[in-house]
Amino acid sequence: MIAVITGDIVNSRKVSPNDWQPRLKSFLESQIDDASKWDIYRGDSFQIETSVDTVLELVLMIKALIKHSNNLDVRMSIGIGEQSYTSENVKESYGPAFIYSGEAFEELKDKTLHIKTTNKDFDDYFYPILRLVSFIADQWKPATAETVFYALHNKNMLQKEIAVLMNKDSTTINKALKRAAYDEINDVLKLYTNKVKQCFS
Repeated sequence: MIAVITGDIVNSRKVSPNDWQPRLKSFLESQIDDASKWDIYRGDSFQIETSVDTVLELVLMIKALIKHSNNLDVRMSIGIGEQSYTSENVKESYGPAFIYSGEAFEELKDKTLHIKTTNKDFDDYFYPILRLVSFIADQWKPATAETVFYALHNKNMLQKEIAVLMNKDSTTINKALKRAAYDEINDVLKLYTNKVKQCFS
């Protein structure tokens, strides 16, 4: 079982690619060892192959990373399933995970996050949860999004350590994470991990 993320940048024509693309590339290079597992194409679209266990956290980090920039947002779909064919370019790989990710992306419409898997009960369970998570994340302002990114990317750090890393006051970090519903989002990540073990192990 693998997870596939399909995404595109919202309002990409309003800003220079330099505002977000180098950051996203650098982040993906740091997270995914195999460069054939991700690709940015058509200027503002991307596809990523990753593990089922960590895909939702990765999606939220990408969301926070992109929303560092004013006016930018990102739409993403997650597909979970088998992989039938592996190519040197992720866009040419094939299998149910890729099909589900593509179908979920087509179903996004005005939403910014959707998931489709081999397990319909899992999908139905997470549909309203992810709608709520995406509604919250869609509201993040750049400073809030940046704080969320640092917190997710450095989960073993205390808030005061994140404050030092970001050169900000601890109170500022605490307020930003509360505004972002960071604790509640972490609860969803834990719930996701547990459900994945139940449904896909």
